[in-house]
Amino acid sequence: MTLREIYEQDWAQDTPGFKTKKTNIDPITGQVTWDVEYTPLTDIDKSIESVYSDFKDALKKHPQDQKLEQLFDSFAAWKREFRKHVSRKYGR
Repeated sequence: MTLREIYEQDWAQDTPGFKTKKTNIDPITGQVTWDVEYTPLTDIDKSIESVYSDFKDALKKHPQDQKLEQLFDSFAAWKREFRKHVSRKYGR
């Protein structure tokens, strides 16, 4: 198998973190153009990070609220587990 054949394979189609589609091959240069569609988990992770930041700010404004601190700790642990799972399974 040549390097060109390896490059042109649709091996990324089975990657759970994204899907690719060959959209164009330049007949003169042989350059291949691809469209890449990422998993929605990437956007979810960004949203979770935003909530985490807001939660942390709220905790700073209400340091005496023990229940809020416990909830934050639970959320932080959940966030770590979610990120670990997405990274391992979907190659983030």
